[in-house]
Amino acid sequence: MRETQVLLRREPGYGGFVFHPEDATFVHLDHEAFATAKRVWCDGGSPESEDARTMMRQLTEALPPMGGPVRYVDHGPGTATIVSNQFAAPTLIDFQITDYCELACPQCYASSVAGGRHVDWDDACLAFARMREAGVCQVAIGGGEPLRHPLLAEILAEVRANGMVPNLTTTGIGMSDAQLDAITTHCGAVALSLEGVGERFSIRRRQGWDTFREQVARFMGAGLNLVLQITLSAENCDELHEIAEYAAGIDGLYGVIFLAHKPAGRATLFDSPLAARPFAEVYPQVIAAVRRLRKNTRVGFDCCLSPLITSVESDLGFAPTEIVEGCSAVRGSIGLTIDLDCVPCTFLPARKLGNLREASVVDIWRNLHADAFRDLQAAFLDRGPGCAGCRVNGSCLGGCPVWDLVGCAHTEGAAP
Repeated sequence: MRETQVLLRREPGYGGFVFHPEDATFVHLDHEAFATAKRVWCDGGSPESEDARTMMRQLTEALPPMGGPVRYVDHGPGTATIVSNQFAAPTLIDFQITDYCELACPQCYASSVAGGRHVDWDDACLAFARMREAGVCQVAIGGGEPLRHPLLAEILAEVRANGMVPNLTTTGIGMSDAQLDAITTHCGAVALSLEGVGERFSIRRRQGWDTFREQVARFMGAGLNLVLQITLSAENCDELHEIAEYAAGIDGLYGVIFLAHKPAGRATLFDSPLAARPFAEVYPQVIAAVRRLRKNTRVGFDCCLSPLITSVESDLGFAPTEIVEGCSAVRGSIGLTIDLDCVPCTFLPARKLGNLREASVVDIWRNLHADAFRDLQAAFLDRGPGCAGCRVNGSCLGGCPVWDLVGCAHTEGAAP
């Protein structure tokens, strides 16, 4: 049985959080609740009041069994935050463990090629140790095709050994039974990309539609938490009804995540961001797909779609800013290349923040390069009167600070 160790991490801005790696439960705590949890779990003390006892009982009930001592991470007082909801260190790192992929899909953001490089094992172990030290919770494993890394199983096990949850994005092609066993044992979830159905899928993903469905069946048969990633572009948004119908028909599907098409890698020359089409044309198709999918599975959104989500939030009956989350780059996450370069996100490989061979995660998180990127995010108020007057600007942040990826109802004259 896998040993699990709950993480209790202090966040100077509001108290901190509890993360349980068994099922990736993530609970935010205010200053008082956090101090009580630390007193009970880490210092051997007892709750000091009936309210504190009630809070601890509710917190314990919200988590799987503890399974051992709690690991405590404290980053100290930290520094002044430049953008809202900025963590003291990343909670998620997106790790590109290989450049290798033989498919050469036109949709590929990484421009991966056959014969690409893999991250060195010693570098991977160093990276995971640095992540553990910082209190990182989850590691998104990608590439390239991570199945081509000869030590994928060992990498997934090492992530777990450091108290984090690995999640995997893959095509599933060429997956051995041993790799499937390792993925089933260690991964919290597995993601497959879906941008069309039938022949339209094959235009974007070279493995072909029949092969894709075979991989869906194989992962579902293994009992994994399978997520379908639907990248929305100006060209495929008219196909959303068909895509949603297919996804909704998969019994037991864990979830669907909508992503924004980005002009990076080979995708620079293939398809266009949603911003190329009027919001009034895009939104009805997106909200219809979301409503259809929510009847059968979970639905999530890439933070790059935050301007779009403001309207989704309203139409689904959520309170303002309840589900909207702006760009998470260097606020809650960073990307990591095979050379251990930290970047704001893996779509921006040339924008280096620092290297884990030379500095810790926290030192890189707090350096001038990271602050400069946050300055871009904080500048959303300068993007025009639409953003400046919007009621959700503090959480939306105006969308991606690098590319114009998607419009919103507010800037097009119909405030969400």
